[in-house]
Amino acid sequence: MAKIVQVLVHDDPKPVALGYGVYNPNSLYRVRILCHRFLQPQLFQSMTNSPDETTALRLVVHHHLRKAIMTRQALQLPKAGVTDTYRLINGEGDQLSGLAVDIIGKTAVVMSSAGWCQQHQTVITECLREQLPKDTTIVWKTTQNRLEQDGYEPDKDSMVSAGLDYPLSEDEMVISMENGIRYQTYPYGDGQKTGVYCDQRENRLHVAQLCQGKRVLDLCCYHGGFSLNAAINGGALQVTGVDSSEDAVVTCRQDAELNGLVGEDRIKFVRSDITTFLQESVGQSVYDVVVLDPPKLAPSANGLDKARRKYHSFNRDAIKLVAPEGGLLLTCTCSAAMTQKDGGQYFLNMVQGAALATGREVTLLRVSGAASCHTQSPIAWPAGAYLTAALFYVHPVETA
Repeated sequence: MAKIVQVLVHDDPKPVALGYGVYNPNSLYRVRILCHRFLQPQLFQSMTNSPDETTALRLVVHHHLRKAIMTRQALQLPKAGVTDTYRLINGEGDQLSGLAVDIIGKTAVVMSSAGWCQQHQTVITECLREQLPKDTTIVWKTTQNRLEQDGYEPDKDSMVSAGLDYPLSEDEMVISMENGIRYQTYPYGDGQKTGVYCDQRENRLHVAQLCQGKRVLDLCCYHGGFSLNAAINGGALQVTGVDSSEDAVVTCRQDAELNGLVGEDRIKFVRSDITTFLQESVGQSVYDVVVLDPPKLAPSANGLDKARRKYHSFNRDAIKLVAPEGGLLLTCTCSAAMTQKDGGQYFLNMVQGAALATGREVTLLRVSGAASCHTQSPIAWPAGAYLTAALFYVHPVETA
């Protein structure tokens, strides 16, 4: 079981206390630092004077949650009528390693990936209830493989007994709003993590602003984020979203209807394996803006070589569909191993290689990461950088 411990550095003539963390001898991460003495001296002193571990834990969670709320308020999150879906707690980025919380309207979805979070569910949920609006519903989810790394077996009964909120049906829908666009989400089900991918929020809006009067292709469209932004916020002429999942395509069509795009020919969603779609589209269709946002292809550094080949083929075939007069390519990777390799240059070099394979010249315009609510610790957790979204201009085809 995880225990609160004081973190010491041995320095002559005696050890120096640096802070407090949770120690778990069964974890891949032996100590997760939750309080830095020199960054949070008052918190450190309060924890030192705490009568027991539960009180100390409550102080930590309350302190970091309050700071996280203030940080999001500085980002104007939530913003009435525009965006009510965002990440409130981003693990190490908010100094609560192993804990993520996404806000979806009036629902707070907790994602636990550490034993200490499971062990102290009651403390965490009570702190959330104290600081979030009173009508907030709290849902608790877990990341199975990461909990196993912590030597912890999830127990659904313990979640319910912690006073968490569960509906009668896992199919209960919650409407999410992002950039003025509404989406159907199912945070109670066993689907994608917390039920939303709000890390691309700012990238979706940025690309949408470049889509006025353009033909747009959104590959691996999931719930239609880039597609709907291009159509609604960008004024795109024509939008095509592609995903291999029938459920995703159905959801995209429902989201389009939810936003008043009923019966509009300028937006459509296609169920297809993207490799098949790309290969069959060469010579048949061209686009002014292509978005390529595949799922994680490199779960670890061991799979980089294989993933690079797959990313290369996807990007090569996507570039072939960019209009011969020139256009834009937004290509993404959510694989931390790809993003972090060679300081980010590894992924960009791969795209350059894919462009060379098509005989097209590309110019890098912008590299961005996850939305700003996905906070990062600049010194403590560089692995928090997992998403790369690289925008390229694909130059016109040159003829001899």
